[in-house]
Amino acid sequence: MEFHRMSATLHSLALSEPFRIAHGSSESRTVLRVSRDGHVAEAPFVPYYGEDPEATLAGIESGTPVANLPRTARLAFDLLELDLATSSAGETPGDHAARRLGPPSGPLPAGCRSLGIPDDLETFSRRVAGLAKQFRVLKLKLGSGDLGLDLATVSVARLAAPGASLLLDVNGGWDPTEAPMMIWKLKDYRPTLIEQPIHHSHGLEVWRDLRAEMPEGAPPIYADESARTAADLEGLSGYVDGVNVKLLKCGSFDGAIDMIAGARRLGLGVLLGCMIESSLGTTAAAHLAPWADWIDLDGHFYLAHDDYEGIGYATDGSLVMPSRPGIGAVPR
Repeated sequence: MEFHRMSATLHSLALSEPFRIAHGSSESRTVLRVSRDGHVAEAPFVPYYGEDPEATLAGIESGTPVANLPRTARLAFDLLELDLATSSAGETPGDHAARRLGPPSGPLPAGCRSLGIPDDLETFSRRVAGLAKQFRVLKLKLGSGDLGLDLATVSVARLAAPGASLLLDVNGGWDPTEAPMMIWKLKDYRPTLIEQPIHHSHGLEVWRDLRAEMPEGAPPIYADESARTAADLEGLSGYVDGVNVKLLKCGSFDGAIDMIAGARRLGLGVLLGCMIESSLGTTAAAHLAPWADWIDLDGHFYLAHDDYEGIGYATDGSLVMPSRPGIGAVPR
């Protein structure tokens, strides 16, 4: 990376309302943007990864080699190089992915909208019903610390959206002794999958024990925080049914391609996810959507002001990609 031709800045993105998951509640998120020759790429800082935005920026400005920078910076530079290369060739990152993964085997997955842990179930019910008019897939954040609230959240959502596919994301918020019981209770609500029911700090033996206690007819179990890169897949493959692939976890676009390829080799499903970030970030990830079973690419919807324009969703909730080369997101 030629630092004298590059600039790096931090941007604080205010959320339109607090977003609560098992890790805590957020009212804003910080992203790193790097630019060169009119091209810009973005990567988000996530509180539970413990990276310091100011220290990261200082490392960039002091000329620290990219390989020695934190994960967020490495991803931002990787996406910038990807945007420069694909734009110059008149291609998109999806064209690059196709050369490694082969042609997609089916249509784009249906768009998904996520909902944070609710404070008011009546308001939550109305919001679910409204979103379900456009989106056939809804993702519910659980792991509130109150098992009764988690059960009520799913029950209310199912009543409000009887035909929706419900992805339940616990973010590791259940104790290993609670998880089997919760999965048993929730299966009657017909969830499409349950993501990261136990904390990622637990070793593979806890995943093994969870699989052994799984009730008959249990929904597929996906790993998120426990599966950061392709290297984590082999050990988990006997205990989970799929994995969440995110650019930030993998640290690069090719790292995400590696994870998708590894998941397919092991017979695992793929959920393509994102963090809370602008459309510049979610659009970069969306180029991998054709090789996913499910997508969760709505991080930009939580922002009070999304200053980039990229992916969109049609009235039926289907993903609409920009037609421009490169990442394809542009400033509003």
